[in-house]
Amino acid sequence: MIVVRFSNEMTKSLELVVEPWATQVTVPAGSKFAVHYSPPENRPDTSYAEVYEDMVKFWCEGDAFEVELNGKLILT
Repeated sequence: MIVVRFSNEMTKSLELVVEPWATQVTVPAGSKFAVHYSPPENRPDTSYAEVYEDMVKFWCEGDAFEVELNGKLILT
């Protein structure tokens, strides 16, 4: 399982968007969050993050994923 960790160091919430599912998770100010996924089989893992002013877009190459917010897995 691959875990990619982030933190929201801003004083306001931001949105985490996981593509290609267009799943959105609101991340409160000061929170830590992560995307967990299994690496793709039979192809390279080209997952990457795009960081914007109030959003992190994570392009996940795994077949499924989970989001962790402040140490707890949340439903996606």
